[in-house]
Amino acid sequence: MNITGFDKVAPYLTHPLVLVGFVMMLAYGIHWQLMRSGLLAQATKKDSALIIRLFLRYGFWLALVLLLAGFGLQFSGIGLSAWNSYMEKEKVVAVNAGKLAEKLVGPLQGQLEAKDEQIKALTEAITALSKTGASTASINDALRALEQGDTAKAQAIFAEVLKNKEAEGRQANKEAAAAARHLGALAYMNDTEGALAAYQKAVKLDPDNTGGLNMLGLLLQRTGELAEAEQMHKKALEINNNSGCKEGTACANINLGIVYQRRGKLGKAEQLYREALEDSKNAGDTEGVARAYGNLGLVYADRGNVDQAEEMHKKALAINEALGRKDGMAKQYAALGLVCQKRGDLDKAEQMHRKALAINEALGDKEGMARDYGNLGNVYQARGELDKAEEMHRKALELDQALGRKQGMAQNYVNLGNVYKKRGDLDKAEELWRKSLRLYEEMGASQHYGAKIVQQELDNLAR
Repeated sequence: MNITGFDKVAPYLTHPLVLVGFVMMLAYGIHWQLMRSGLLAQATKKDSALIIRLFLRYGFWLALVLLLAGFGLQFSGIGLSAWNSYMEKEKVVAVNAGKLAEKLVGPLQGQLEAKDEQIKALTEAITALSKTGASTASINDALRALEQGDTAKAQAIFAEVLKNKEAEGRQANKEAAAAARHLGALAYMNDTEGALAAYQKAVKLDPDNTGGLNMLGLLLQRTGELAEAEQMHKKALEINNNSGCKEGTACANINLGIVYQRRGKLGKAEQLYREALEDSKNAGDTEGVARAYGNLGLVYADRGNVDQAEEMHKKALAINEALGRKDGMAKQYAALGLVCQKRGDLDKAEQMHRKALAINEALGDKEGMARDYGNLGNVYQARGELDKAEEMHRKALELDQALGRKQGMAQNYVNLGNVYKKRGDLDKAEELWRKSLRLYEEMGASQHYGAKIVQQELDNLAR
C-alpha cells in the first residue's frame, strides 16, 4: 500500500473512528498485498486458507467503511461533538468559586447583615465540592446547577458525605462538621429550617468552629430567637479573643451588637460596634470599618441624634463608594433617607430611598427591597398619601414574609396599623399592632423602640 503524502492525511486522523479505521485498513491492506505478491505463504489446508482470505478481504472493507463513516461524522460535527462531550466529563468544570458565591447571594439573600459571611461560607462549599469523592459527572452536574441558582444537587452530595462521615464515628467529626457547614451554607439561600438543622449539627460536631457559630447565630436572628443567637455570637467572640483574631472579634461584636440593638439595648450595642470599629481598623479591614460606622449611625438614629447619625452614615457611604460595594452603598442611602425623614425633608428622603431601591433591585436583594419599600411607605404616610403608603408597606410585608424575617414583618404591621389609624379605622389598626407586638415578644425584643411605640398606641386605644 502506497502511504506517501501521509503528512497530508494525518490532520484528518484526529477523530477516533477515522483513526481506528485507518489503522485497520493499513494492517489488512499490507497483509492483502503480501498475499497477492506471493511473499506471504499460503496455508496448506484448503479450508484454513479460505477462512484467512475471507477474514483479510472483508476486514479490509470493514476498515474502509469505518474510515468513511468517521470522515462523515467528523465533517458533520456530530461525532466530534459527542467525543468532546465525553472527554469534558472526565474532568471537573472550572469555576470561580468566589464569583459564583456572590452571584448566588445576590437574588436569594435572606439576611443582609450576613452577606460577607454568606459569601465566605458559600465559597468554601463550592471549593469543597471537587474534594468530596463524588463522581466527576455528579460534581459537574452540581456546579452547572449552581450556576443556574439551583443548590439541590450540591446539597445532595454534601448530605451523602455527612452521612458517611458520621458513620465513621468520632474520629471523623471535623470532616462531618465541615460537610454540615457546606450543606448549611447552600440551604441558607432558600431553606431556613434546613440551614438551621445543618448548622446545629455542625456546631455539635465541631463546637469551636467560629464560622459555624456565627452562621448559626445569624440564622437564629433571622427566626427571631435572639437569646440563642446571643449565645452563639458570644461563644464565637470568646474563641476569636483567645486566638487573637481581630477580624473575627470584629465580626462577632457586630453580630452581637445587632442582637442588643433589636432588643432596644442601645448602649450595649454602641459599645460593641465601637469595639468592632477598633478591631477592624487594627486588622486593616476597610469593609469592617464601613460596617461598624453604618451600625453606629443606626444607633444614633434610634436615639434621635440625627447629626451624629448622618456623620456615621456619610463615613460608611464614602468607604463603600471607594470600594465599589453596591450593597453597602444602598444600605447607607437608605439610612441617610431616614435621617432626612427625621428632619422633615421628605423630598430628599424619597430621593435617598429610591437610590437604595434601584441598587437593591439590580442586585436582587429582597431584604434590602423590603426595607426600601417600608421607608418609602413612611414618606408617603408623612405626606398624607395613604393609598401609596399602604401599597409600599404591603410590598415590604410580602417580601419579609417570604424571607421569614420576623423583625421586618413586625415593623410592617406597625406601619400598616399607622395607615389605618390615619384613615380612622381603629379596629383594623389595633389588629395589625397586636400582630406586631406578638412578633416582638416572640423575638424577646419587647424593649425594641418599635415594640414600645406599638404598646403606647395600644394603651392609648384602651383609655
